[in-house]
Amino acid sequence: MFLRNLCIGLLMLMPVSLMAQARLKVESQRVVAGETLHYKARWGLLTIGSATTRIDKTLYNVGSNTCYKVDINGQTNGLAKLFYVKDSWTAYIDTATITTHQSYRSIREGRYELDEQIRFDQPNNKAEVKVYDKKTKTYVLKKVYDTHDNIRDVIAGVMTFRLVDLSRYRKGDKFTVNGFYEDEGYKIEVTYLGEEIIKTALGNMRCYKVKPTIPKNNVFDGKDAISIWLSADSAQVIMRVKARLFIGSMSIELQD
Repeated sequence: MFLRNLCIGLLMLMPVSLMAQARLKVESQRVVAGETLHYKARWGLLTIGSATTRIDKTLYNVGSNTCYKVDINGQTNGLAKLFYVKDSWTAYIDTATITTHQSYRSIREGRYELDEQIRFDQPNNKAEVKVYDKKTKTYVLKKVYDTHDNIRDVIAGVMTFRLVDLSRYRKGDKFTVNGFYEDEGYKIEVTYLGEEIIKTALGNMRCYKVKPTIPKNNVFDGKDAISIWLSADSAQVIMRVKARLFIGSMSIELQD
């Protein structure tokens, strides 16, 4: 469960909520249908996992809303395969507001299994969570939660993060996370730290660097333990995430 909490914790710290929805609509035009990105996760010098993100080429309708379909698949590799992890997430994300209307996740970690679907009622600020029951072979209502305005699941949060035009920010500027994960909402402040050139699998890349302020927890070492680098271009692809842990450090890096 440590590996699962660590990887998901890193993902949770990527989303950003903009206060100005009009600005978000303009930036959402940069979403690239069909885009596929491959990442590798390391704990110290050890490769422990890989992940793939993909934006479907087809647009989908969820009710009256036109949506992107985005998938993330992750699994353990190398020595970490001794603890089996194979997880997948899917979200249907509004093309205009980049908010989530439906999301699904399938978790396979050791003996632990979970299949979950969430319907987000954006007008009424509700999230209806259902889990799969093996006995009845149906999804059963778990609970309906109150949410913030313009709520996003983890995937929509990652997408939104890329759509914030960091070229307009100055060093020290801040913005706020607003998302829903594992039955609760969260808000985390993120600070823009300027530009850096980093060495990656794709060569030296000029990147925007940001750092979220995270709440006290049993995984990350301190409230400033996470750093994130995004390509300093119109795509703003997440190139690297680094985390300082109570035991060692972890990184997630783009491979291609």
